Amino acid sequence: MRDFGESLLVYRPPIDTRSVKEVIGQKSNGNPEKALNFLTPHQKWGIHSTYSDNLLMLTLGRGGPVVWLSEADAKELGIADNDWIEVFNSNGALTARAVVSQRVPAGMTMMYHAQERIVNLPGSEITQQRGGIHNSVTRITPKPTHMIGGYAHLAYGFNYYGTVGSNRDEFVVVRKMKNIDWLDGEGNDQVQESVNENSFTSRHGAESR
Repeated sequence: MRDFGESLLVYRPPIDTRSVKEVIGQKSNGNPEKALNFLTPHQKWGIHSTYSDNLLMLTLGRGGPVVWLSEADAKELGIADNDWIEVFNSNGALTARAVVSQRVPAGMTMMYHAQERIVNLPGSEITQQRGGIHNSVTRITPKPTHMIGGYAHLAYGFNYYGTVGSNRDEFVVVRKMKNIDWLDGEGNDQVQESVNENSFTSRHGAESR
């Protein structure tokens, strides 16, 4: 550890995970895009999505997933508080409402851990699918010095009871959504098709008997 300068706490620049450069500007919707550092702290009022997705808790907040932005970055991107935004990189994409706050420093964005991904959530302009949470855009990058001395043998998988991944070094592209698509037509069509098939089967069975 000493050979790598890890005996004391020191500043290390963020890891270049190469997850932004290949996607920024590639699927533009006409709105400005910016790469920001993405943090995923644990929330205060829930354990994963448990408790935070009940009706009482939903009425105390925005009623769905949110991502926090600084006032400076929001102004640059043309994003107002409560606008729908899209957060993405080469790992995946998510949609959420923007919380614009002076408490967030410029250059970073924040999404509390494990928010409900199916409540009050439109489809992504990039993936054309509903859903997406903080894990959609993050990936685990184990720190090699944490595996010195056989420590890694404690883990059956990275980041679980073993080597801690540096999943706070992730960067994402943030932009305001242009078209808010709730994917209602597709879902309704699938449900209706299923209902029609079941109705036909029931009638056909009754007529046969």
